[in-house]
Amino acid sequence: MNRLSSQQRKFAYLAGILVLLVPIILLGMPSDGRPGSGGYLAQLRSEYDLGESDLGQVDPSSASMNLVLLGLRGVAANLLWMDLEYYKDRKDWAQMRATTESIIRLQPHYAKVWEYNGWNLAFNTSAEWDAVPDRYYWVKEGGKFLARGVERNNDATNLYYHAGRIHQQKVGQSDEKKYFREYYFADPDPKFGGTNDPEFNTDNIDNFLMGKKWFYAANDSELRRKQNIQDRTIFRSSPARAQFDYAAARQEDGKFDDETREAWAEALSDWTVKYGQEVFTIPWDNGQVDIRMEMTPEEIRQATTSEADAAKLARAVDAYQKMTNYRYWRTRGLSEAEQVTSDAHREFYLAGEEYKQQNLNAALKLVSSSMEKFEQVLKKYPELRDEDRMVEECMLAVMLFENIHRLNGERLPDEFPLKDLADEKGGLREQIEDQFKRRFLAG
Repeated sequence: MNRLSSQQRKFAYLAGILVLLVPIILLGMPSDGRPGSGGYLAQLRSEYDLGESDLGQVDPSSASMNLVLLGLRGVAANLLWMDLEYYKDRKDWAQMRATTESIIRLQPHYAKVWEYNGWNLAFNTSAEWDAVPDRYYWVKEGGKFLARGVERNNDATNLYYHAGRIHQQKVGQSDEKKYFREYYFADPDPKFGGTNDPEFNTDNIDNFLMGKKWFYAANDSELRRKQNIQDRTIFRSSPARAQFDYAAARQEDGKFDDETREAWAEALSDWTVKYGQEVFTIPWDNGQVDIRMEMTPEEIRQATTSEADAAKLARAVDAYQKMTNYRYWRTRGLSEAEQVTSDAHREFYLAGEEYKQQNLNAALKLVSSSMEKFEQVLKKYPELRDEDRMVEECMLAVMLFENIHRLNGERLPDEFPLKDLADEKGGLREQIEDQFKRRFLAG
């Protein structure tokens, strides 16, 4: 029989509680923000970047929501995801956006929430609208949403990358790119007064250059936290690829000045000096070995101890160059930085403008000259004969040349520049004819 009185038992329980509180306080004491402050658990969270403040900006409303929901946070998140799909199917965009905001309050540090919804707004929701300005609005919403996700999740490498792709791909490479690139500097929303939306185009620069900035940020983040989107050698090439896209876009816009050639030269430098000299660790036998895309045969020999190993390493470097299309982009950069290539693009562009105005003789003179120059480029860089953009532009030039002769009632010459390329790529003719109609006959 217990000989302790009721009062003594109460004092014993109290003493036990106090004894247990001491380690709880020492372990769980919150940090005041200074290094080394707080209890042991707070210090561990700070050391391994697991605290809310270490992950990014903290939304105080999310903490209050957690208190309200108590242990039903996961259930509530699942229900909201179901609601999101329901509103999406019904095209109820206002409710879909409101539901998205509720989800991120529940799961602010789950990067997939930001990735999925940002991509959904920019690519899927925007496509549901007919008016191009409305589509652009939702593209912007997707980009802004991902930017917010980055603020809340500093080391979410994938989010930086996907934000860059919206500026690079959705704005600069979609079917509406002509309008989107204009809106990027002159937003159709009247509240911006004909200027850019500073929350989307934050630096008032070309969309491809903004994408490049995001990709560089993604590369910096990738050094701290790995990505799972694609092979690392491809992932880290993104900033240079965005610079190539910027240079090509200037040509498509009819800009063939020194600034465009400098853009191509910078793209070549980004590709061969920055990206080309970056070290990548790849599997090698039962271990690993370091390679670079610009690794020379002599450097390969120095990195190995036998001719057999040197040959094997050379094959490995070659395989990664093929996977990243490295040699093509190096060649493209070299060719586009030359004056003859710039002149070929310029004359073809001007020939198209003359053709649309039905100035056929002027168009014929310009397109003939451009075809001669394209022929020179292909002879110097024969690997470009298999490059989609170069082949398409050359084939379009040939079609323009043919159409002018037809409209003039003239017989096509038996021989003319790029004829062998047109014969070789004849299987692409139907596809490229559609592009010709959109470019020169629309409207």
